Amino acid sequence: MDNFDFKAYIADNPLLKEDEGADINVSQLGSDMSALANSLDDAVEDQLEKSEEQEGEIKEALDPASLLSYILASNTVVNILSKQAMKIAKKYEWGKGEEAARNIYKFTHELEEKFKSPIRFIVSKFTKDSKKVKTITNSLFVLFLGYLAFHAGGSALKYLKQAKLSAGGIAGLKAALKGKDIVATTQDIINDLA
Repeated sequence: MDNFDFKAYIADNPLLKEDEGADINVSQLGSDMSALANSLDDAVEDQLEKSEEQEGEIKEALDPASLLSYILASNTVVNILSKQAMKIAKKYEWGKGEEAARNIYKFTHELEEKFKSPIRFIVSKFTKDSKKVKTITNSLFVLFLGYLAFHAGGSALKYLKQAKLSAGGIAGLKAALKGKDIVATTQDIINDLA
């Protein structure tokens, strides 16, 4: 390798020269391309079949009840965490931290009220008494939360039977969080009736 002449190699580069002895068989090239096209077609068809099978699974996982349950559960988690953050910030006298946690806590309550607004809108079409509208809205919301908790509990049992412990735990947590919301809203109903 000591006697390799790089300049001579570049000047007489055998890789850039066309192979004069190679003649292309057009009929062979056509059949090769046809075989390649067929194999690509089969591969694409297999992938499409797999994605159609998976698409059905995805639709099942993102049904409206599950989606609403996750949204409401995340709101409840943020509510619980902000309430605890307020207590800690007050204990250690973190002025701005306590104010931020209080604002987040208020936001979660406002968001829950926004979840109730479609129910409130429909109920207000049938009665004009604001106290009754609030009580009926909260009662229907409790029933809705109960449905979501039942749905999450059923999912938890299904996952636990399949030995999917993490998914079962998450579904169980959603059911528990719905229970907390049910208790809080039921207390509001009792306070309204008293």
